[in-house]
Amino acid sequence: MKSKKLLAVAGITMSAALLLAACGKTEKKADAPTTFSYVYAIDPSTLDYSVTSKSSTSDVIANLVDGLLENDKYGNLIPSLAEDWSVSQDGLTYTYKLRKGVKWYTSEGERVRRGQGSRLCDWFEACC
Repeated sequence: MKSKKLLAVAGITMSAALLLAACGKTEKKADAPTTFSYVYAIDPSTLDYSVTSKSSTSDVIANLVDGLLENDKYGNLIPSLAEDWSVSQDGLTYTYKLRKGVKWYTSEGERVRRGQGSRLCDWFEACC
């Protein structure tokens, strides 16, 4: 009977030691390279996010283009390229304040410069 108790205590002690050893902290190199790789089923037909409706293309574009806003893990809108935004009283006009250093390009690759907002609005009206 004593040997069974001794064997049980020894087994529990060994199990606890192995469990605690497995929970130990390992040293991770801070400068270790990190790489993200993903294989897509098909190549995208276009990288123009304003004209595509294919989900396979949208998956690729979502990794290339940042939006004005994005969703947090709860689905709430949070700033991305826009620092702040406001909606007019009638709900028809949205005004976005872009972060410093943000560059905006049309789908043709032309950079939209400050003061060219009307061209951007024309583009939005044409596609939406």
